[in-house]
Amino acid sequence: MIYYQWSCLKVTFMGITKLHTRSVGYLMSFKKLLRDITGNLLVRKWKSIEKEDIVSIEDSMLPEVLRIQAEGFKDGCPEKLIRYSKNSKNIFYVMERRNKIVGYCVYYLKPSLSLKGFEKKSVVSSIATIRSFRGKGFAEKLLRSSIEEMKVNGISSVLLYVNVNNLPAIQLYKKIGFRKIKQVKNICGQKERCYEMELRLA
Repeated sequence: MIYYQWSCLKVTFMGITKLHTRSVGYLMSFKKLLRDITGNLLVRKWKSIEKEDIVSIEDSMLPEVLRIQAEGFKDGCPEKLIRYSKNSKNIFYVMERRNKIVGYCVYYLKPSLSLKGFEKKSVVSSIATIRSFRGKGFAEKLLRSSIEEMKVNGISSVLLYVNVNNLPAIQLYKKIGFRKIKQVKNICGQKERCYEMELRLA
């Protein structure tokens, strides 16, 4: 009798745990959907500024951008870049040099509520340059130019995530003014540790 009751309690507990996990999953999906909808609305009103050698992505550029992503990231997510190229063209920056695409930097907007009220934040989703252009200041130019446009559009801060072992990238972000906020797991890849870094603009 005691064993039966324990088994029933165990089954009930497992059911509640599954229900809780599922509910958390639904809530996270809803929050992401809400963030994406709000972000997309904000992007439609985006003000562009003149940027040397840097333009917003066009459909014809996507294959080359995807090739650069594949060259730079072993766990890249082409589906995400394709989605951003359709929904967030204004904040998907491509760098050209002599009519050749040499790098890209893509953001998404992350509206949030804080003690200061409603804040518009942006997150660098992915940034990369072709191998022969690395270490020559092109990624820095991409970031600085796009951040200037973020300021014009009232973005309060820029966030990014970088693998803790990617020292050249960390040095670049520090040079621009990003500060480490915390260490997180599973954002840069499965079981990978990365830093969340932030650059305050307002």
